[in-house]
Amino acid sequence: MELIETIWRILQVVLGIGLVIFVHEAGHFLAARWCKVRVDVFSLGFGPKLWSTKRGDTVYQVAAIPLGGYVKMAGEEPGEDGKQSSDDLRSKTVGQRFLIFSGGVIMNVVFGLVVFPILFYVGVPFIQPLIGATTPGGPVWSAGLEPGTRVLAVNSQSVATFSEILNEVALGNPDRCDLTIRRPGQDQPEVVSIVPTRSAERGLFELGFSPAQDPDGAIQLAPQGQAELAGVKPDHKLIDISERLSGEPLTATMARRATAGLPITATFEDASGIQFTAEITPKAVEQDTPPVLGVSSTTNVVAGLRGEGEEGWLGLGIQAGDKIMSFADTPVHSHSDLRAALKAVQRDQARRTGLNAPIDEPWLGTSLEVERAEGTLSTSSSLLTIAIREPLLLNVNDIALGPDPDSRTVNVFPRSAAETAGLINGDEILQVNGVSIGTNAPLLTTLRAETSAASTIDVLVRRETSEGPVERSFAVEAAPLAPMSYGLSLRRADFIYRVTNPLEAVALGCTSCVKFLKDSWFTLQGIVTKRVPGKNVGGPIAIGVIAHSFASVAWTKFFFFLCVLSMNLAFLNVLPIPLLDGGHLFFLLIEKIKGSPVSDRIMGYSQLTGLVLIGFIFLYILYQDLERTFF
Repeated sequence: MELIETIWRILQVVLGIGLVIFVHEAGHFLAARWCKVRVDVFSLGFGPKLWSTKRGDTVYQVAAIPLGGYVKMAGEEPGEDGKQSSDDLRSKTVGQRFLIFSGGVIMNVVFGLVVFPILFYVGVPFIQPLIGATTPGGPVWSAGLEPGTRVLAVNSQSVATFSEILNEVALGNPDRCDLTIRRPGQDQPEVVSIVPTRSAERGLFELGFSPAQDPDGAIQLAPQGQAELAGVKPDHKLIDISERLSGEPLTATMARRATAGLPITATFEDASGIQFTAEITPKAVEQDTPPVLGVSSTTNVVAGLRGEGEEGWLGLGIQAGDKIMSFADTPVHSHSDLRAALKAVQRDQARRTGLNAPIDEPWLGTSLEVERAEGTLSTSSSLLTIAIREPLLLNVNDIALGPDPDSRTVNVFPRSAAETAGLINGDEILQVNGVSIGTNAPLLTTLRAETSAASTIDVLVRRETSEGPVERSFAVEAAPLAPMSYGLSLRRADFIYRVTNPLEAVALGCTSCVKFLKDSWFTLQGIVTKRVPGKNVGGPIAIGVIAHSFASVAWTKFFFFLCVLSMNLAFLNVLPIPLLDGGHLFFLLIEKIKGSPVSDRIMGYSQLTGLVLIGFIFLYILYQDLERTFF
């Protein structure tokens, strides 16, 4: 059944992309017939014929290479021999030829003008323009925008979907981005100015947040998964998880506990509003995973801070670049350690408040050890006591931690080969297979290289103990680390974008056509100015992958993508590149200005130049596709 569904999706993709190509070539064909030009071949695809039939003077065919199509007209080729006839392309006026060569672009736009309104009237699934998890230290995080904040406009451009936010930021002003937002629980919008940052991974300017989870806690269950076996139903809502740390998102709690192979005690609400708890134990997901050691860099360097005043983290004297060594007598190797320590402090705080403990009695773990470039700073107990005297006064979400690029200390994944061998969090790796690791060496890169070369890695570490630092050697046998799953996830904040008024749907369809044409132009500008890296341009593989994913969502989503693809095809074909429609239109403009066509010699050389240029562009895009998909 799954194989049949996959084949059907692939067939949908082929037919859908073929439809867009057909629409484009039909534009040329209809314009040629309108101007009484004989069409010799109407082809979908290039190369050897797979199927053909002849009707009148025209051969209709499907060719083997599905990367476009063409309409071959009489007298189209430069230097074509034979006496010129009335149905020859060369016998037509400049205006008629201009219409013929622009027919494909016109039909692509018409396709959008017709299909977009139908889709918006029926309803297209999108992701709501809500801020989800934020990147600690990122632009949105630093601005203090919390998850659930709704984005209404970007740089005064209204947005209705999450993807529109990404596009407006990536193609907008890289020095400043004005967000019109509405915070959770607020009715009045406000404008917040944020400076985007360039993503190291994608190279695009971003604000550092992901799509939001469903605000109501709607869930998605894996068939016969652990959550379903525990009695959870698809219409239940996830309310809370008892093992959640201070300020930790629910998804982060599930990921942390699942990685360790630990159960969760989750509170759900059924359709009638009754709450209940269920204990769910994760189960290993069967999939092929490469052998790994199972370590990551220690992340305890302060990358950013939010909040000002004596009651925030800044009031404790912490600065960006500090390394938090311990908090509440607990070593800090990651943000989770900081959350756990703060939760312990708050738990003890609540207990003592209930016991009416004297205010001068020490609180649990009042020490905060911070390592700074010029030495070690230990904040005084009185300062920390003042800071945590009221519950939740310290917000762990207001401090962002990042990795130390010069550190050799590691976090050890639960259930990993490193943990099995005896490594623990905070171990400092000194040697790998007898080779010393410098303090500024790419530790994880070295470990991955050694793992790919040998299955067993000899590791020498320095470990802090109660008796001081000691050195120990371990033989770590790399092994796959199977992911664990509860068969439970939170749904994204999806919605159906629908316009009930037909006239509004038509208006929205027209503005959408203009918008996507403008986005294509801004993308090209961004590539030229290097604001948009060329690696983000998608080719045939990317188009197929995206089309397949959209076809799996809904037919309206799939046709929405085809409309966007049609607009992109229209834009690309008006570029003045020889061999493309835009190249022909450019030479027609020259002919109109000078009063005669360019010579066959110039036309021939230009066509050759266009062929080389298009071939280079195609190979570059195909290379980016292959690298993005398989490497």
